[in-house]
Amino acid sequence: MALSPKEVKIVEMTRFLDDLERAAPSGPAIYEQVFNSPPPGLSVHEINTEKKFVRVSRGHRGVLGYNPADMVGKAPQDYVVMRGLSESATTRKLTPSAVLLPNTRTFRKADGTEISILQVERHLKDDQGHVSGLRTIISEAPKEG
Repeated sequence: MALSPKEVKIVEMTRFLDDLERAAPSGPAIYEQVFNSPPPGLSVHEINTEKKFVRVSRGHRGVLGYNPADMVGKAPQDYVVMRGLSESATTRKLTPSAVLLPNTRTFRKADGTEISILQVERHLKDDQGHVSGLRTIISEAPKEG
């Protein structure tokens, strides 16, 4: 049975998450290079436990239209349509026992239009193995049909 467009996209996004995890031990320069070179149509950001962007890749300009540097220090909820739902979901996802499944959210692009975004996430962990944030790969959600 063939994969759906959404399943194909999730596989691509998961591969990029794997690439980032493999790059991390190689040092900050290599990690930054991989972080800022996502496959076309993908982007990545990281948030901390305070639910603020700490790193946003250049791909966000193409996907959402925002300058990544302007997003650092802000909350992802500032860019979603249903802020309350996103806030509670992020709180849940930052718990150590959270199962992080691919999900979709409606974001507001820089031009004011709305876009359905597919997200694939993993926990960021500190040296002691505690959750220190989330790494999220985003892409425009594929049209099903």
